[in-house]
Amino acid sequence: MLHSRHVLAAAAIAAIGLMPATASAQVVKNGGFESPTVAGCCNTAPPDSVDFWTVTSGNVNVVNGKFNGTDTSGPNLAAEGNQYLDLVGQGGTGSIVQTLLGLTPGVVYNLTFDYSNNGFTPSSSTSASAGFSIDDLIGTVTHNTANSTDLDWRVFSGSFTATGNDVLSFANVTGGRNEGVLLDAISVAPVPEPATWAMMLLGFGGIGMAVRRRRKQHSSLPQFA
Repeated sequence: MLHSRHVLAAAAIAAIGLMPATASAQVVKNGGFESPTVAGCCNTAPPDSVDFWTVTSGNVNVVNGKFNGTDTSGPNLAAEGNQYLDLVGQGGTGSIVQTLLGLTPGVVYNLTFDYSNNGFTPSSSTSASAGFSIDDLIGTVTHNTANSTDLDWRVFSGSFTATGNDVLSFANVTGGRNEGVLLDAISVAPVPEPATWAMMLLGFGGIGMAVRRRRKQHSSLPQFA
């Protein structure tokens, strides 16, 4: 007879299978800015490159997560992985775009990303803001609590409806050279429809009933010394 843990595992796998297949697809390419690998402090693009992203104004820095303002011997400060993006490079302005492929027009997706501000300036209270947009989702994030030992990452999450011409963009708004917004862990995933959530809840409800039934059957069996 299957152990209840095996029943739970099998049912959980079945419930996960109810979710849209595209949910596991990595829609945003290089959303953690891990490519190319940075040696030392940072790469400046242009002239360097940021794989899968296009720099549309100024320049940006892909930063080694261990860079703490003077060297790379400190702890990893990236929100995820080992690198992140500083939207302001050496010239005081910067913006990036990426055309997302494979989104289904009319389907609702969720955009999430981590953001901070450059905390390596003399004043840790310097405020930075950046605008972002994709289809009908347009907004601005502001951050001012980072420092050289804790970037105090925050998470933005918002939904948009794909159109088939889905261009994701970020542009620094306030904060000059070495005072811009930092970005990491950018991702896009479809929002499950209510019917899908209902099916998953029903599935997990059935799991609980099956486990309770098996426990009851097991407890009613004769016990031998």
